[in-house]
Amino acid sequence: MTSTNPSRPPRTVLVTVVLAVVVTFAALLTVFLLRSRQETSSAAGPLPDVPPVSGSSTTGDCPEARCVVLASVDVGGSTVELLADPEGGSARVRVDGESDSATVLESTIAAMGAKVGSDSLRCVAGATSVCLVRGSIEDGAVGEVVVTRGGAWGPADRPYFSNAGTIALDDVARDEVPEVVVVRHDCGATDSVSSCEVAPVVAAVFEVGGAELGCTRRYTSPSDIRGWPEVRVRESELRPCS
Repeated sequence: MTSTNPSRPPRTVLVTVVLAVVVTFAALLTVFLLRSRQETSSAAGPLPDVPPVSGSSTTGDCPEARCVVLASVDVGGSTVELLADPEGGSARVRVDGESDSATVLESTIAAMGAKVGSDSLRCVAGATSVCLVRGSIEDGAVGEVVVTRGGAWGPADRPYFSNAGTIALDDVARDEVPEVVVVRHDCGATDSVSSCEVAPVVAAVFEVGGAELGCTRRYTSPSDIRGWPEVRVRESELRPCS
């Protein structure tokens, strides 16, 4: 007959005690790790908000930051850009020169309802650099000029209207200061709108300041003028406008 040691607990009791110790230790370890992780996160603070990344063509110079660069031209060390919203409205002219800050000019023709596009900006560098912004409206085209004055860019004094749809820059006087050439139908005050639309055209030339220099002879259509649509006029062709 096998004898038993009354001071030694049964094996099943030992196994139960060991399992209980293991489970208790594991629970304590889990609580310790979770508490350490929470304290670390609290010390680091919340994750910062990441601002959205705007497209490279978007600029804050236009309303609601919706404007894009439609055209860009290098003029005498400055970069002139035409900005507008995706519909071609709310136009701006931005000039980046040698200084850190850019010059932003609001468009006059935009207030007239003109729509601009990628072909709306023309610039000529010279003794006085000039840029022309032209846009389309229901009855033709309108244009405005920005010029350098004392090293700074600014708007000229007046807009231009062409009922034949053509406005251009050309150094007519050959003095390194381009003039504004406006092609218009040669209509009388009593002509109706329909008859004016088919009337012959002339190219009227204006100084940058707005003074009228003269007009060419009459042409059957704008495409008959030299260089159309970037029309070219010689000073010898000019005569008083009727």
